[in-house]
Amino acid sequence: MKERKHPIPAVDLIIEVKRPDGRTGIVLIERKNPPYGWALPGGFVDYGETVEQAAIREAKEETSLDVELLGQFHTYSDPGRDPRGHTISTVFIARAWGTPGAADDARNAGIFTREEINFPLAFDHRQIIEDYFAWREKHPEEPETTEREENGSGSCNFSDKGEDLVELTRVWSLAEAEVIKSFLGASGIECVLKGQIVHSIYPFTMDGLGETVIMVMKKDLEKAKELLQDYSSSKTGD
Repeated sequence: MKERKHPIPAVDLIIEVKRPDGRTGIVLIERKNPPYGWALPGGFVDYGETVEQAAIREAKEETSLDVELLGQFHTYSDPGRDPRGHTISTVFIARAWGTPGAADDARNAGIFTREEINFPLAFDHRQIIEDYFAWREKHPEEPETTEREENGSGSCNFSDKGEDLVELTRVWSLAEAEVIKSFLGASGIECVLKGQIVHSIYPFTMDGLGETVIMVMKKDLEKAKELLQDYSSSKTGD
């Protein structure tokens, strides 16, 4: 039987960062490996992780930035977009604070405005960036609603409704935190994951060794506790 080939899932990120000069640009990296050139941060999705987790991981590995995912932008699937083979990339728009530092397979990293990106880009990233800026013209940046700690840690996007956030629980696994977040979201409760996500053997966060804090709005705390208890009971019964 002829072996069937399948496209490889990947992620790319358009990371918006405000520069010291007050202008907002996007992060680009210069690749160490073929295909060479400047590109958006990104990479392949690992087995067992979601595209969101892959995006956060790749951003950290290549730019040293902790990103806040604002949402999915578009999926690019042209079979010729990657000279190494057929890849399908989910592109995220993200926000970060600070200065990018090249790491992993990135040689350099920088923050560029639209006018400054006048050089060749790898893959189909020129098209992605042009699509992004065309979209951004119709959807100007919204004011930031989350405060950042001095150490660069923060939380995911959360609407400012004038109510305090309170801690629901803490977990030692980012994957479990994402599952709980999705579980609560399906029941109509918004929540944030607080803590700096660092992918290493000993992942330190702002709230303790390896901990991710799950927070909800104060008015939703009791309902969230009940749902979390149901989640824990179903998990124990599996």
